[in-house]
Amino acid sequence: MKWRTIALALTILSLLVVPLAFAQSDDIVVPVYKESNHHIRFDNGNVRVYEVQLKKGESTAFHEHGADNFAIHISTTAVAAQMLGGQSNVHSLKAGEVSFASTAKAPYTHRIGCASDVNFHVVDLEINSKSRLGQGGETPKRPDKNFAVVLENSRGRAYRMTLKAGETTEVFTRPANTAIFAISGGRTREVTEGKPPRFWDSEPGNFRWVDVPDRLTIRNESVTDLELVEIELF
Repeated sequence: MKWRTIALALTILSLLVVPLAFAQSDDIVVPVYKESNHHIRFDNGNVRVYEVQLKKGESTAFHEHGADNFAIHISTTAVAAQMLGGQSNVHSLKAGEVSFASTAKAPYTHRIGCASDVNFHVVDLEINSKSRLGQGGETPKRPDKNFAVVLENSRGRAYRMTLKAGETTEVFTRPANTAIFAISGGRTREVTEGKPPRFWDSEPGNFRWVDVPDRLTIRNESVTDLELVEIELF
């Protein structure tokens, strides 16, 4: 009975880690670009890319998002999320999952904390342009064999691309203003007719931006399966 009591106490204590972290600096709200855990990886004036990594029990400050954004989750973990003035809720996330947050009605303020032994890792694509960025919505959808549409709305279309070791996609069109995110990491070879092949060695969370259209194939040059997320902005 004594050991059961101790085990129960430890379980309760572990559940309190995130709420205790959240108890700090409740009255401070900062713009997302000033939040210390949001590291800017890319900014061309139209889009900005943030990378966030948190260990168990760590959390961001309350921060305000003033622009629509896609979140690309790099790790399979759990996150505690709290809107300003609301309750904290824990959500399970899978690597490769894509979500979208709209600011069409108003900016929103929240904070997030890692609620798992696995580090929370997300890359956030913020769309700072209110105007149309490209012709993605008019581009034919990619072959189903390797590309699965995981999210689509008025701001863009997100694909999850999976390739086995040595596998090559069918020929497809990648429009301008496409963001590419490495989920698993690995080496890819992109081939466009009449041009030398392009290689990309990536780690989970790495990012590329494409601002010219292309018609190409992608080959997985790794010895393990490869997973990427590509988002065509509209």
